[in-house]
Amino acid sequence: MSDDVSFTLTSYNIRKAIGRDGKRNPERIVEVLNNAAADIVILQEADFRFKGRRAIFSATELFDRTGLTVIDVAPKFPGLGWHGNMLLVRPCVRVRSVYPIPLTGLEPRGAVASQLEIGSRKLDLIHAHLGLMPLQRRRQAQLLARSINPAEATVLAGDLNAAGKAPSSLSPIYTRLTEVVLGPSFPTWRPMIRFDRIFHNGTLRLMSAQVHDTPLARQASDHLPVSATFAFI
Repeated sequence: MSDDVSFTLTSYNIRKAIGRDGKRNPERIVEVLNNAAADIVILQEADFRFKGRRAIFSATELFDRTGLTVIDVAPKFPGLGWHGNMLLVRPCVRVRSVYPIPLTGLEPRGAVASQLEIGSRKLDLIHAHLGLMPLQRRRQAQLLARSINPAEATVLAGDLNAAGKAPSSLSPIYTRLTEVVLGPSFPTWRPMIRFDRIFHNGTLRLMSAQVHDTPLARQASDHLPVSATFAFI
């Protein structure tokens, strides 16, 4: 992290660590995360969907292998995530508070809101995995938009399951935040769709952004990770 208080965030749907070969291999995910080298990592589909939502990863092993600390975003529930949404941070990022946000819909979905400190600056982070149905996704987006505090530096990111340029189902978010321009990240065998998105408000300056399109990332999941680096204004 640089002296001007900047940070890099990576969002990654890891598909429960199942790669394109159909095999569950968390080691590949760990290597992709190390290549991304982010200060804040948000994962989707990071717990088993069935089997009681238990964790795929060991928090201790993840820290030993990546230097990232797993934040238990929903301590009253099994696993390390909330409906598969997981938060990891480096020691330079302090977590002031974190709480899960239930999202309505036919599918089991959720989001996580956290207040972070990076250097002397504060950041509100909302990360989510939204539904497949446009009407339900719009309602979920409305709920997330109401969680945004315009007075605070804010990033909203995740697998939002909405394709195309400025999809209408995400319009509640577009009215409050600016989207980072990213390329397609799904599916990994031939990326064509922009499901993985990052938004921010005017108290943050976008410095760079990328889709991590590497041979390993194309094998490790059906989504490519996306990253953005911001500086506080």
